[in-house]
Amino acid sequence: MNKPSWHWYQKPIRNFSHATGALLTLFLFTGCGGNDAPAPAPAQQQAQAPTPAAATPQVAQSTPTETKPAPAPANDGQKMIDGIPYDVWFDNPLAVAGNNQSVQPVALPGNNVAANTTPAPAGEMKTETAQASAGGGSGTDWKTIIPMPILESQVKDIRNRLTKNMQSVGTYNTSYLEIPTFTATLAALAEVANQHSEDVGWKKNAKYLRELAAAFTAEPLMRGAKSYRAMQIPYEQIIVILNGSAPAGLPEADDKKPIAEVASMGDLMKRADIAYKWLKSNVGSADALKAEKEKVIEEAHLLAAISKIITLEGYGYVDDKGFLGHANPMQEACLKMVEAAKNDNFQEFDQGMSRVYKSCTECHSEYKE
Repeated sequence: MNKPSWHWYQKPIRNFSHATGALLTLFLFTGCGGNDAPAPAPAQQQAQAPTPAAATPQVAQSTPTETKPAPAPANDGQKMIDGIPYDVWFDNPLAVAGNNQSVQPVALPGNNVAANTTPAPAGEMKTETAQASAGGGSGTDWKTIIPMPILESQVKDIRNRLTKNMQSVGTYNTSYLEIPTFTATLAALAEVANQHSEDVGWKKNAKYLRELAAAFTAEPLMRGAKSYRAMQIPYEQIIVILNGSAPAGLPEADDKKPIAEVASMGDLMKRADIAYKWLKSNVGSADALKAEKEKVIEEAHLLAAISKIITLEGYGYVDDKGFLGHANPMQEACLKMVEAAKNDNFQEFDQGMSRVYKSCTECHSEYKE
């Protein structure tokens, strides 16, 4: 059988070579209000849209002072994503810290690399440098970082979002700029599921789900029917896989693949940005923590997973102790937030949020160019 016309998705995707600063940039504007979702605003207006005032998190004395933008007037036409005003993200959150360059697929060694036996500094998790598989994360405890039920719930949320986005050319045109953020996250989660110790109905086809999701970021999406029709094919096949079947005629896919080849750090940072801003805006008290417990746990687990993913082979920082000294404590803080939410402990949750903010600001001050 001939390969489908969309086989171009197997091209290496765009990535960022100086992505470290994104870990920090994505959280510099940490607070914003409003939960209603008005009609989306044109992309050209995002750079000019006023930025809501940021609420300063409770952080340790060593934490750099967060800049507070001046209060902005209400904007009834403001676009929202998961309760977060769209105009508070950067269109390219890595712009202040690095260059937007493509990263070619990384050729990983076939042999095991000896693990670093040097004791980790206080507050730093031990780095897993022995990564034998092509995925570069076979030794990762994904069950702890993001349990399969949480991962599956996140995938369902992305599926529901894509279903709305791909209803018509019109719905696609109003959302095509945000689609790559979620499809890159889907590609990353598919590979995590592929390496996960727990099972899910579509796990046997996770490698195909990974490649189909990556098709949305293989080339820049454009407005219009042509781009919409091109994306209909991988979208429809994604739905078939998530329904438990395997579409006919799929190209063969590698059993495992470095997540960096299918999900750019910039897109993952945008998704982490949404998660952090939602937590900051919606969980400001013990009552709010109890009311939003389920989503808090999910978003904190997702933040932990992204914090881990960006330390794996392919993103360029697997052996960078300075970067790991920021990313690993951030992962620990996210898991601390999970436990705090389960126990309705707002004080512990707030301390975890402060640790996340501290990791981001310190990393940004060290790695920005």
